[in-house]
Amino acid sequence: MALQATALAAAAKTAPDGAAITLRGLTKRYRNGALANDGIDLEIPRGSIFALLGPNGAGKTTLVRQITAELTPTSGEIDLLGVNVRSEPVKAKRLMGVVPQEALPYFHLHPREHLALFGRLHGLSGREAAERAEVLLDALDLRQHEKKAAMQLSGGLRRKLLVGIAMMAQPPVLILDEPTTGLDPHSRREVWALIRSMRDQGSTVLITTHYMDEAEELSDGVAVIGAGKILARGTVDQLRALCRNRYKGVFEDSSGARHIVYGTTQREVAEQLEREQAVEYSLMRASLEDLYLELTGQQLEDSDVD
Repeated sequence: MALQATALAAAAKTAPDGAAITLRGLTKRYRNGALANDGIDLEIPRGSIFALLGPNGAGKTTLVRQITAELTPTSGEIDLLGVNVRSEPVKAKRLMGVVPQEALPYFHLHPREHLALFGRLHGLSGREAAERAEVLLDALDLRQHEKKAAMQLSGGLRRKLLVGIAMMAQPPVLILDEPTTGLDPHSRREVWALIRSMRDQGSTVLITTHYMDEAEELSDGVAVIGAGKILARGTVDQLRALCRNRYKGVFEDSSGARHIVYGTTQREVAEQLEREQAVEYSLMRASLEDLYLELTGQQLEDSDVD
């Protein structure tokens, strides 16, 4: 669409080469003294899907709310496509489509009305907004619900509608805070497909998630966050390579209890499974979850020492 092409072209002229979002020394300390983000440095490449991975309470949402100018950092800088978010928040917001973690649609509006309204608010003409709404109603499988008020939709359908609203104007930067929470497996994959399509059209997508499979399935890059710090970042394969134990075997004993053995090679794991006399087992590479457990375990040990 013309609006997307114009926004992307304008952003590309001012953005640092290769970076859509750049964080430098980003720190957020709340009035009660809680330190949510602690000196975070991070660059998110343009035209990529980047996942911020961590459990609830790790600092993901606080980080996102600073990028979207909802919260002011205690210190540090945020650059979004060449715009300083702290000094020019309104300009920065025009470049973003956002799905907050706990947002709700307007309960009295239908899905089509939501999409058309937000399309107009983002500068689309009436015709452009109507055409884009049709595309998203089909892409998110909301067609059969288009005449229902949002109050009649399930929590998962409301979440999909919010994702559609954020994508209406095909923004250069899309920020999704746990976008698939509450969705069934089929709906999650619909949202994943739409996120990939936005990336393929040139948008940069930042998602936060505590679903390991979502980060592995979608992301071009991942940052693991814990206790307000970036513990590791890279591609999924690069992060897997950081695991001390790169392979694991999962089996059940005669009583049905589940066991996991780890090793640096497949042979090492296979030998352990043989010693355990495991008859049926799964042998696999370490996952992001395994790495996260290693990293947060180390983080806790460091904290204990301090």
